[in-house]
Amino acid sequence: MGLFHKKAEKVAVEEPEDKEELSPFEASEQRIIGYYSDFDNEQLFTIHLVFENGAEYDLSHQSKENVAWVVAHKNLDSKGIFQYAINDGVGVGIDLRKVIILTVKPEETSKDEKDAA
Repeated sequence: MGLFHKKAEKVAVEEPEDKEELSPFEASEQRIIGYYSDFDNEQLFTIHLVFENGAEYDLSHQSKENVAWVVAHKNLDSKGIFQYAINDGVGVGIDLRKVIILTVKPEETSKDEKDAA
């Protein structure tokens, strides 16, 4: 009859830390950056876009964070993006819904070599 005379033990219940959940865009962006983890952070890429009307456009000298940003927008079917180049003062608006092929290719030069030029 020792069942009812057993002393109750306190069990500490650890509450998980409140981690901020990532938005679908942020989760997609982080996953894509992970795909490029074999490349160092100085590696630059060219994003080649082919539109449904056959037009092609290259976004060159992009960091892997920029690649992830563009691809995440495409994956989530964003209506469009706007990219602004600070040095050149040129902006490019792209309707990603019209892009049928998006390829990413590492460039030969890194950020350091581009800055030195």
